[in-house]
Amino acid sequence: MAERMQNPKTEIRAVKRPVAFYSQDAQFYLMFAHILQFEGLATLLVTSIEEALATAAQQPLGAIVLDCRMETQLASHVARLKQDPLTRTLPCIALVSPGAQTQHIALLKSGVDEYLATPFAPAKLVDFLRSSLGLDRRARDRSAHTSSFTYGDVELDPETCLAHCGGKALSVGPIEFRLLRHLLEHPERVIGREEFIAAAWPGKSRVSARTVDVHISQLRKLLKRHSRKTAIRTVRLAGYSLHQKAR
Repeated sequence: MAERMQNPKTEIRAVKRPVAFYSQDAQFYLMFAHILQFEGLATLLVTSIEEALATAAQQPLGAIVLDCRMETQLASHVARLKQDPLTRTLPCIALVSPGAQTQHIALLKSGVDEYLATPFAPAKLVDFLRSSLGLDRRARDRSAHTSSFTYGDVELDPETCLAHCGGKALSVGPIEFRLLRHLLEHPERVIGREEFIAAAWPGKSRVSARTVDVHISQLRKLLKRHSRKTAIRTVRLAGYSLHQKAR
């Protein structure tokens, strides 16, 4: 496992929960480790999913970054991470090769919360991690003035970034959390895919409608397992809406 890079002159105090960075490319990792360290994000290099799980058992992690550029079968590994109690709630972002649409969909279905196609601006990775770890001060200040949202037996608290169903906590990734919040803000209204993209992927216009469908499908399955009163309805050619289940 690689040591964290040290630069006392420029280093911002790092958060306590490091980011596990899975990669087979040491130089690629070191480049981003330096960038993330400067932003106050400590990193740990892991070279296998087994090592990522072992690391999570030894210390709390903040998030997981997967370098998928040279691998095409990481979807099954993501599924393992999302099934393990120690890592299933961790924000997970995949770095993929451009044009690998099949890989993108497989990763989303397996539970990855976000992906970035190379080449990308490092600020996008930094923004995702800081937001997922609750380090976005502006977003946190906005949420502090926002009450929780409730519909049926589903409740979401923007300040704590927690969602509950029937009084029990839901394991929701960052993208699904933002989608669920938007649905709860507009219950029973049909919401189109473009509106979901603006709400869950702010500033990203290249997100496809298919990506929205994958994340909504995951959110729908989650509600189907845990909610007795609330479900997501598909409105053909229009979008999705939150509604109460028929008794």
